[in-house]
Amino acid sequence: MGWPLHVAKQAITCRLPYAEALRQLKRRAFGYEPDPSNLLQTLSHYTDMRQAWERAGLSATGATVLEVGTGWFPTVPLCLLADGARRVLMTDLNVHLDNTTYAATRRFLTQREPARFAGLAAGSWQELPLEYLAPFNPDHVADASLDFVVSRTVLEHIPAPAIVELLSRLRPKLRAGGAMVHCIDHSDHLEHRDKRISKVNFLTWPDQQHRLVNWLTREGENRLRHHEYPELFRSAGFDVISSQANVHQPTAEKISALALKDRFKTMSAEQLATLDSTFVIVPRRSDGAPVQASIVQALPVHVSTA
Repeated sequence: MGWPLHVAKQAITCRLPYAEALRQLKRRAFGYEPDPSNLLQTLSHYTDMRQAWERAGLSATGATVLEVGTGWFPTVPLCLLADGARRVLMTDLNVHLDNTTYAATRRFLTQREPARFAGLAAGSWQELPLEYLAPFNPDHVADASLDFVVSRTVLEHIPAPAIVELLSRLRPKLRAGGAMVHCIDHSDHLEHRDKRISKVNFLTWPDQQHRLVNWLTREGENRLRHHEYPELFRSAGFDVISSQANVHQPTAEKISALALKDRFKTMSAEQLATLDSTFVIVPRRSDGAPVQASIVQALPVHVSTA
């Protein structure tokens, strides 16, 4: 399906009356099998996040974790429980998760890695140490109650000022020594459905077109590049202690052929072709002093050709 047709379809379906209720009825009647490639990608991202927090000397064992933007399939929460998390808070702006999508996720994970997920045999997510907060309000989470806050491919859907607001409100919820781990997809998500366009096609749009597509789909992207996030984190009261960027070399090689809009023309091909990244951030010290240089990790940029 071409991306303009997908945008038109999304504009209609997301505005249908009782759309979520109709989706739930369809799931109960016919089931809801996830796209295996999407769940495999989630597992890959989770591995990246786990490696990032382990390199920073952190552990999920016994931790209370909040995931920002769980969505329909609770893959990350179930991975956290399998890795020893004590409790996981799942969150969404709107209710997406139900026991049909939970069962599909559990079935996929237990078939793929039976030993790892053997302990997650519950028939419903309510039987596990999971809590679902939707619609999510950070004020409903107790201060100093979280060891981790994580997100996977969520921040790119939030406007920059709202990212600062959200992280600022979540900062007091972290216990001493707590951290956030964010995996961000910087690619044009419409390319996931229309392989005829560039992975950064949206960087060629004028701002008016970008705003229109975001309004129509209600799930647009902010187009922020990897190197622009640290300043947002600092504005929210955090310091970056680990950052991993993955540059897509074929995209970097084709950047010069794209009719980029002005704000992107001053960026390097590497900055524009960084399609995913993982950050570990910690609250800035109360005295405002920066994080000790000895624990800040400058990881090499990974170049992908796939």
